[in-house]
Amino acid sequence: MIEDCKSAKNPKAYLTKHQAEYQLHDSLKKELQDLGVTKIPSSNKIQKRIENLESEQTATLREKQELQKKQKTLDIIRQNFTALLNAPEIQIPVSEKEPTL
Repeated sequence: MIEDCKSAKNPKAYLTKHQAEYQLHDSLKKELQDLGVTKIPSSNKIQKRIENLESEQTATLREKQELQKKQKTLDIIRQNFTALLNAPEIQIPVSEKEPTL
């Protein structure tokens, strides 16, 4: 952007016209420095990082869905187990003769 100003026919007019962009640039640069960012990665690296994060997000969502299915199954098992524990005891008739070996 500074090079554009230097190569402009009228640098003062160019600077005046693009003053808001310069201010935005300066404030962003200061905020990044405050965060400890001194070098911004290339757009290719950023794009690859975005793709990796999207892939990771997709895998995580798939894993979440699988875990939710397992949770539903475990909830059903727990409900059945609780129902069995709370059911009245069933008396099994025992024959009076004991089996012999």
